[in-house]
Amino acid sequence: MEAPLVHRRHREFVSHGPWCTGTIMSLSAREPMSGHELEIVHVEAVQRAVDRRRRVRFPFEPRRETPVQGEDRVPVPYEEYLGRRYFTPLDGLRALSILLVVTDHTTDPLFGALHGAVGVTIFFVISGYLISTLLLRDEERRGAARIPAFYIRRAYRILPLYYLTLGAYIILVGVLHLQAGASSLWRSMPWFLTYQNDLAPVPPVFVFGHSWSLAIEEKYYLLWPLMFAIPLLRRHRLRVTGSLVVLTAVGSLWSATFYFATYTPILLGCVMALVLHNPSLYTWAARLARTDVALLLIGALIAWELEFENGSQVHIVFAVLTALLLPSVLLGPRWLSTVLSHPVAAYIGTRSYAVYLIHRIAKGTVDRVVGPGSTSIPHQLTHFLLIVVISLLAAEIMHRLIEQPMIQRGRRLASTGRKARTVPVAAPGEGLDPAAPAQESA
Repeated sequence: MEAPLVHRRHREFVSHGPWCTGTIMSLSAREPMSGHELEIVHVEAVQRAVDRRRRVRFPFEPRRETPVQGEDRVPVPYEEYLGRRYFTPLDGLRALSILLVVTDHTTDPLFGALHGAVGVTIFFVISGYLISTLLLRDEERRGAARIPAFYIRRAYRILPLYYLTLGAYIILVGVLHLQAGASSLWRSMPWFLTYQNDLAPVPPVFVFGHSWSLAIEEKYYLLWPLMFAIPLLRRHRLRVTGSLVVLTAVGSLWSATFYFATYTPILLGCVMALVLHNPSLYTWAARLARTDVALLLIGALIAWELEFENGSQVHIVFAVLTALLLPSVLLGPRWLSTVLSHPVAAYIGTRSYAVYLIHRIAKGTVDRVVGPGSTSIPHQLTHFLLIVVISLLAAEIMHRLIEQPMIQRGRRLASTGRKARTVPVAAPGEGLDPAAPAQESA
């Protein structure tokens, strides 16, 4: 009955290094033992050595960390990271992003210090990371990223909900005049219809003007796959992307070029995706996934947001800090992942695109009942919460009737083509299906 246990323990013992085998040999050489006594010594020695091995790292041995209950989750192995097809904490980060944007658009003085415009900066970093990771893993599995399939998925993911919402603005504002700004809406319509919202003229009342960021992302979706299609760019992706980060960030110093700085947060997300996908650089990046680093970065983000006024340079620094926080969000520590993966946060994050599109209409509706601009804190909180609740209700309907059916149709159309040469293994404990749809931006 003892033998199977001894064999298992012996294998575990020897797997920890040659010094383990030497311990057994020295124990058995001290005095002759019967077979049964030697088996007991094997079991006891193995247990002591394994316990000691978990506490002490011997010189020149690779560090093998083991998660301990009650402690922060250690950075996951590279293979496990590659096997993960959905990062729930990113949904929590998207929820934070959209809630910050809503605070900015309430125009209530209570939220002025939050500088909610940085919510878009956070979302840009997430988008750069997710889109790059999807393309990198598609390239890894199939030998080359399927660029046409990528465009199909993006079109079905973004455009149906966008044009549905634009139609709602046309009817409610442009035709029925339920909100102010009908004339500016009609003047900007050529840009809105062609998804060039960032280039539209900005009148005093800019209805649907918040959609400028969607046009920025759409240009990124169109151009970024060139990094996977052109061999020269493909070989030097990280260098080229890093250079673009520097160039766009420098562009923020002059008013004539500050438009290009808008792409710096997206490119920083791309850089982090490229770093984490590289097995050599992954080890370096995983060192950021620690409690002390996460707390330092979160503290810096909060201080930077509260202390400085909005401006392109402010957003660039905020984007750098957000990109550096991504390893902690994706790989650990446990407490941060738990907070960002809370069901409420995850729910808001998965509806964030629809909320972003519709929340201005929700605000116009709420303003008729609970007007903005009051100095009463309960009044302002009620105003904000009503906007969020109505936006989520509308987003849920849009998600079920339009968003999800269109996403599924896009995936079906994009699924034909070259078969994958490798299939990533799901991460232990994640309960992920390798055939399940991967997480996408927006």
